[in-house]
Amino acid sequence: MKRANEWAKLMRQPVSPIDALTDGFATIHRQPFILLFSIGLSAYVWLGSAITLALPPYTDQGLIGSFLGTLHAIDARTFLVPTNLIPILTPGVETIIPPPLVLSVEQYILALIGLNLVALVVSSVFLASLYRLIRPRPVAQPTLFHHSLAIAVRLAGVLGLIGSVVVPLLICSVVIIWLMPTTFSLVYTVWIGLGLVGLVVFGFAPEIIVFHNYGPLMTLQASWRFARQRWFSIATFLALCVIIEIGFAGLWRAVAVQPGWLAPAIVGQAYIGSGLRTARLQFYRRYANVTVS
Repeated sequence: MKRANEWAKLMRQPVSPIDALTDGFATIHRQPFILLFSIGLSAYVWLGSAITLALPPYTDQGLIGSFLGTLHAIDARTFLVPTNLIPILTPGVETIIPPPLVLSVEQYILALIGLNLVALVVSSVFLASLYRLIRPRPVAQPTLFHHSLAIAVRLAGVLGLIGSVVVPLLICSVVIIWLMPTTFSLVYTVWIGLGLVGLVVFGFAPEIIVFHNYGPLMTLQASWRFARQRWFSIATFLALCVIIEIGFAGLWRAVAVQPGWLAPAIVGQAYIGSGLRTARLQFYRRYANVTVS
């Protein structure tokens, strides 16, 4: 009982973003097995074939042709899987990888659906496993399977709600640029601003689901309330995470292309990325005064 009271008192104490980062990496250092999620996914991205869209048999110089050309040039595994929450090390454009799988439109759509479903399931298991690393020893708890299943269903609902708003706005933006090409810079700037605001306001939705098992709508409402109360701390913490992640990703990518250094680079990125994801859970728990049971 005394230890429980001390833990609860500690959770009520203020914590800085640096403290959350320290706690996150300390957790990964104590339980390094969690890195296997990121290591396995990064190895697949580097050693497996990219998935791209076949170009149409005719030449289209319009907006649709440009869009299809963009999809042909990118790897769907790394850019079109929003359900993936596991940190990965993505190859650079100069990286030599196996020949890509060039799919027809129908095959490409099915591949995207399959990739997102698999990523959603694996990411949910990853988040549920992280939750078990940061909590004190509980008396009763849901099994890893049930917790992961609940996370997957609720994450899918949140992404569906966000997509129902973002996709129509994106279509409108594309139409505006098509009709008025000079508005490209303005529309692009607006989307960057919306992205930054959305990151702060709804960026902790996965952590809220992990701790509370809220439904999609309640998760977004809780994320809004949390951001409204702690917006400066959240913005500071997320900015630090982005700087660390982008900086180390460039470093590990440069290391990975050196002969014999792919494996150390993947492990290094797994450590950094998984530590940041764990730090997000620690940050939310401490700032929202969540009692983990």
